[in-house]
Amino acid sequence: MGRTNRQILSGGKDYAARRSKEFGTTDVEFNKDDRLEYLTGFHKRKLQRQKKAQEFQKEQERLARIEQRKEMREERKRQMEENLKQFRQGLDLEKEINGSDEDDDEDDEHNNKKPKEKKDETDLESAEEWYGFDQKPILKSSYPGAEVSIEALEPNDNLDLLAKVNNVKLDESDRILKQSISRAGKYAKFLGMEEAPKPKKKKFRYLTKGERKLNQLKANKGKRRK
Repeated sequence: MGRTNRQILSGGKDYAARRSKEFGTTDVEFNKDDRLEYLTGFHKRKLQRQKKAQEFQKEQERLARIEQRKEMREERKRQMEENLKQFRQGLDLEKEINGSDEDDDEDDEHNNKKPKEKKDETDLESAEEWYGFDQKPILKSSYPGAEVSIEALEPNDNLDLLAKVNNVKLDESDRILKQSISRAGKYAKFLGMEEAPKPKKKKFRYLTKGERKLNQLKANKGKRRK
């Protein structure tokens, strides 16, 4: 006779009971401190993960900067080598040109040697025959006195038109003048020039009762004398 469903389903339970009788039950012990740390440390562990992520990001950025600087150094090195190569090529070309020019100069010098010597002799003779300037120096010359006359300028009716043509605003002249004076004063103060002493203001003070009485007596005496 086969087993019933009940026996099949409860077979695992019977097996566990037999095993517990043979070896005993396994006790599970919890460390209170570790359990408390696990249950209350969610925020702390989250902050630690964020900190590690930030440190990892900073390290990656540092490595990227190092790699970038390395590439820049290599690029500068390649550019310097290219410039040096071009410079050497230019020197070689210049030497070739100078060599051909020196040959031409030697030929020209040989051909023009005699005319040049004759020219030097004529210049030397003309220099020996020079007797100085005919006129007196300007600092030793005297001139008659000059008269200075000042004439008033006539008013110009087209002043507004001229100012408009030259992009000059006459309305802003007073403001610009005041700004210039203020700027000049500040610059003079910066250079250490002393400012003109300002007159001290006389403080207003009310008279006392005795002073008012004395002034009244003086006024009455003056009236009586008149």
